Amino acid sequence: MQHQWDEMHRTRKPTFVLCGEPQGDVLNLYVHGYSAFFNRQQLGSFKAQLAGIEGSTNLMLFWPAGHFLENLFAPFKDVLGAMLSGGNLGAATVGVGKAIAYFLDHYKSVEARVDEVARSLLPELASYLHGESLEVRRINLIGHSLGARILVKSLLASPETARELPLDNLLLMGGAICTSSPWDEVSAPLKGRVINCHSSKDWALAMKPDTERCIGRYAIPVTPALKAKVTNVHLATFDHAAYWPQLQTVVQYTDLLHERRGMIRSDQRSSEVRFAEEDAELFPALVQARPEELKFLAELMAQKRSASIDATVREPLKLAIELQRMGGDTFMNLARGHGVSYRQIAEDVVQRLGIKFDGLLDSVELADLEAQVAEKLIEQYKDKLSNADRQVFDAQLKAAAQKEQGLFSRFDVGRSATTALSGTALAGLTGFILRRGAATAIPVVGQAVAAAMLLVSGVRAFSGPAYSITTLAVLVIGLIRQRMEREAMSQEMDLVVQVVEAFDLPRETVMRTVASD
Repeated sequence: MQHQWDEMHRTRKPTFVLCGEPQGDVLNLYVHGYSAFFNRQQLGSFKAQLAGIEGSTNLMLFWPAGHFLENLFAPFKDVLGAMLSGGNLGAATVGVGKAIAYFLDHYKSVEARVDEVARSLLPELASYLHGESLEVRRINLIGHSLGARILVKSLLASPETARELPLDNLLLMGGAICTSSPWDEVSAPLKGRVINCHSSKDWALAMKPDTERCIGRYAIPVTPALKAKVTNVHLATFDHAAYWPQLQTVVQYTDLLHERRGMIRSDQRSSEVRFAEEDAELFPALVQARPEELKFLAELMAQKRSASIDATVREPLKLAIELQRMGGDTFMNLARGHGVSYRQIAEDVVQRLGIKFDGLLDSVELADLEAQVAEKLIEQYKDKLSNADRQVFDAQLKAAAQKEQGLFSRFDVGRSATTALSGTALAGLTGFILRRGAATAIPVVGQAVAAAMLLVSGVRAFSGPAYSITTLAVLVIGLIRQRMEREAMSQEMDLVVQVVEAFDLPRETVMRTVASD
C-alpha cells in the first residue's frame, strides 16, 4: 500500500489496486470520487472494505482525486486558532472566504483530470487483465461521485474497447454527471444495465460549483428505448458520503452480482418481492442489520400463529415481506398482492398508541415516529418489569446515554435517559430485550401492547394488523437506522480527529465546537 500511494502521488498516473484475493470470474471495478483518501491509512481501510465483497474479484482504480484538506488549513492555521480561541469576526470571515475559494479551485483542478483518466481507463483495464492473466466472464463498473463521471465518459471515449470487454452492469452512486448525458450510447456496450443510485438528500451535489443537474440527486430520464437498460434506485436516506460505508447494502440491494432475482431483473419478481425490495425505508435497513437483530425479528414474527416464516429465518427479503404482511389486513393483502410499506406500519403503530403530533402524520420524519413509539413503550415496559429488572434496564439506559453525550447528539443532554432517543433509550430498550431473548421479552411487552390496543379500539378483527408484533418491529428497525446514523457520524468524527492531529489545532476547543453543532 505504501508503494502504491507513493507511486500514484509521484507520477499522478492512475493505478489499479487489487483488493484481496481473486474470487471467481466476476470482476468489480470500483472508481472513487473527489477527496476520497487523506492518507495511506484511509486507502488501506477502503481496500480492506472492498476485499470483503464476496463472490467476485475486487479491483479499484486509484486516481489523483486529491483531498480538500491538502494545504487547506496550513495557510490559515493562525486564523483558525484565533477564531476558535474567540478571535475577531473579521479574521474568521477572511479565513473562511479564502478556504472556500481554495476549495472551489481545488475541486475544479481535480474535475479537469476526469477526461484524461476516462480516455485511458478501459484500454488500460484490458491491458491490466491481460498482464495479470485474470480471466473474467463479467465486469461490473462501480463509480461514486466523480468516479461515476469517469466511468460514463470512459464508455463514451472507448466504445470499441467497451464492446470487446465483457461489461455487465454500470452502478453509479451519487454520480456527479448530468442527467442529460447520452445514456443510449453509455448503455449500448453493457450486457446488463445502468443502475443509478440517487438521493434528494445528497446536498454535496446540490452545492457543487456549477448548475449541473446531477444523476446523484435526480433520476435518469427513462425513455421507452432505455426502459430495459436503465434502472433508477432512490435511496431516500443516503447523503453523498453514505455510499462507501454502506457499499455492501448497495451491492445486495441492486443485486449487482445476480445473487437473487432482484431489481435488475424486475420482470421476474413477484409483486410481493418487488414491493419489499422497493421499500427504501425497510429493506436496506434489514440488509444492514446485525445477526442478533435479524434473529430478534425472526423470533418476534414467528410467535404469530399465521406467520409464514419460522424463527430460524435470517434473510432480509423474507423478513421484510413477512413484516409488511403483518402490517396489513389479510384480505387487503390478498387483493393487492402484498402487505403495506414500513412507513404505513410505523404510522399505524403511532396512531394505535395514541401518540399525537402537531402537524399531519405523513409530514413527520420517520425517525421521529420511531422515537415516539420507543418513548411510549418504555413507559409501558418499565411498569411491567420487576424491581431487579428495572434497575438493570435503567443502568442500560444510563450507559447508553453516557456513551452518546457530547458527540453529535441531536437531543439536549439535559433530557432524561428515557427520552433521549438518538440511539440512547432506543438502543437501551431493544438492547435489553435482545439480550434477554425474544421468547422472554415478547410476552411482557406484547401483552401490554395488546391490552392497550383493546382499550383504544375494542376487539380487533381477526384479519387486522398484528400490532403487538409490528410495534416491537418498529423499535428494532429504528435501532438499526439509528445505529447506521451513529456509525456514519463516527466516521465524520474520525476525520475531525485526523485534521486536529495533522495541523496541531487546539483539540479540546475543536471537539467542543463540533459537538455543539
